Amino acid sequence: MFNRNALLLVAGAAMVVSASSASAQARPTSTRRIPVSKEAPGEVVTPRVDTITVYKTDTLRLQGRTDTLRLTGATVTVHDTTIVNVPMQVRHFGGMYLGLGGGVALPYGSIRTVNQPGELGQVELGWQGLNSFLGFRLDGTWNRYARNPDYVNLGVTNEKVGRPMMWTGNAGVRLELPIFNATLGSSVIMKPYVIGGGSMVHYSDLRMKLDADDANAGTNVGGFGGQHAVFATDANSTTATGSETDWGFYGGGGLGFHAGKKEVFVESRAIMFQHDDSDRFHKGVNVPLVFGVRFF
Repeated sequence: MFNRNALLLVAGAAMVVSASSASAQARPTSTRRIPVSKEAPGEVVTPRVDTITVYKTDTLRLQGRTDTLRLTGATVTVHDTTIVNVPMQVRHFGGMYLGLGGGVALPYGSIRTVNQPGELGQVELGWQGLNSFLGFRLDGTWNRYARNPDYVNLGVTNEKVGRPMMWTGNAGVRLELPIFNATLGSSVIMKPYVIGGGSMVHYSDLRMKLDADDANAGTNVGGFGGQHAVFATDANSTTATGSETDWGFYGGGGLGFHAGKKEVFVESRAIMFQHDDSDRFHKGVNVPLVFGVRFF
């Protein structure tokens, strides 16, 4: 009984295996790749956006000062150091100033020939705005003329008279001319100017020529070198020395080179005065040629 059941079981298993094999051989196969997508039908795909913040650091070195600038960039991060050479800009000053100068004084008019050019010193106090055309100033000059050998004694034997000296006090205006100012660039400002005003002239031992046509010249005047001359303090004497003061006026011009708080200058003017109320003398003219510097 057992053998018969076992035989039936084996035969059934063989039939099942044979049927499965035949079914597998009869099933069709495909080599087509089936696409797989995560998106559901009708779903819109949104691209992913990443934001990148980039910092650029520039270091500028300006006259001992270091500034760091942080800028937001686009795609990359750059670290670099840039050295920028900034040109120096001179700051100019105007206003009150003190001026010192020196040079030579030239005699003209009634004091020419009988006196010779000599040394000169000048001091100034004034106001001139940096961008102002009009300025004001007070100044004083001192000069000592050289002596003409022909008129050393003016006919007085064995007597030597000192060199003529002259002091002037002047008050006036300075008018700057708006031309050639930027010729030398921004570091140095050229300032052409004209000056004019009134003068007080004080002198001592000053020789002065008499008018050639003066019939009242007298007989005791010095007549050397074809020119009659006396001391200005006494129109009829060749021996009376001393000092005297007259009033006059002046006019001239100059050129300044202004840089920062200083101005180097060269100028010249004619300081004219009239000695004696009579017409026995022409006007005396003192012409200083001065080089100097002004401090603002």
